[in-house]
Amino acid sequence: MDIVLIFQLVAAIIIALIVAYNFLHYILFLLVTQPKDASKIGHELNQFEQRQLVEWTPQPNDFLKHDDEKRTYDDVFGAYRDEQANYSTCVFPRAAFSRPYEAEYLLLKPKDGMRLLDLGCGSGAAAEYLASRRNIEIVCVTNSSVQADICRRKFAKLGGRGQVIVTDFDSLDLPSEGFDAIYALESIGYTKDLDAWLARCWRMLKPGGRLLIRTPGSLDHCRRKEDYLSVTAFFENWRYNFVGANLLVYKMRQLGFNPIRYRRLPFWAWGVTWNFIQHLLLWKYRLKMRTFVELERIIWRTSKVFVFGNPYNTVLATKPEAGQFNDTAAPQMALAACAETPSVHKITFIPTS
Repeated sequence: MDIVLIFQLVAAIIIALIVAYNFLHYILFLLVTQPKDASKIGHELNQFEQRQLVEWTPQPNDFLKHDDEKRTYDDVFGAYRDEQANYSTCVFPRAAFSRPYEAEYLLLKPKDGMRLLDLGCGSGAAAEYLASRRNIEIVCVTNSSVQADICRRKFAKLGGRGQVIVTDFDSLDLPSEGFDAIYALESIGYTKDLDAWLARCWRMLKPGGRLLIRTPGSLDHCRRKEDYLSVTAFFENWRYNFVGANLLVYKMRQLGFNPIRYRRLPFWAWGVTWNFIQHLLLWKYRLKMRTFVELERIIWRTSKVFVFGNPYNTVLATKPEAGQFNDTAAPQMALAACAETPSVHKITFIPTS
């Protein structure tokens, strides 16, 4: 075969693979930005989700412990991630010529003059992008002083349209109905009290406000005790609770959120995204974390159907406008849950000019 023809064939295959790979990212982007109605899920929990609520609750002494060497996230990732990056393992989209956190922008629909709350902001990459697109104010919450300094530097470039609070978000108490939208990207799994966390979001949201939660992994489709016990070993090592869409919708519906929308993307889909592959290589070959080794063992111990079907969850819930919900039911439940939370640290929010 002519050498030129071989070269053309190889070039055509490479181009086709690149186009197909970017097309996959585009499909994932469309799916995650158009979540479906959650009316068919969240009505009951399976036995493993019920056990998880009791057995997988992070403890107060887990503060800033994110791997089995008891180093902080900054100790582990600080030398490897620049200030424009976040720790998120699943950013949509990552196709050519696209921007990270565009999906969050489309889901939250920020408008000029809005106030947003970022719970577990990391280095503030998502907050910076949202604030760069609209004239909005964002309050970022992190338990890392290193991350807080990075966020402040980013907001300084945007005219200071942001505030950074350094605290455990389970100890957060901001004024009621102070935000048009609240989002938590891969951080809700660290809460020590899921009910109080969600109730606090309900209280802090204005009527019509949106709550966006991204979370990897869940027990929605766990069917075997062996799988549950194996994944429990990962939780014990990483201290992160896999709060799935079914569990979140179940809790949100009790509070009165409506409508609620969701999207699940299985591991095989989001696991081939470029951003996840970058993190995979980082964890495996540069950080050499024992947590990742434990994850590999879990994959081989458990059912492959469970592991590769385990979803990355996006849940988007709206607090109904005044008069559209039962004023004597859900709001009282939310306030009661917040009132039961011990040692709440009150913070006075002073809007930036």
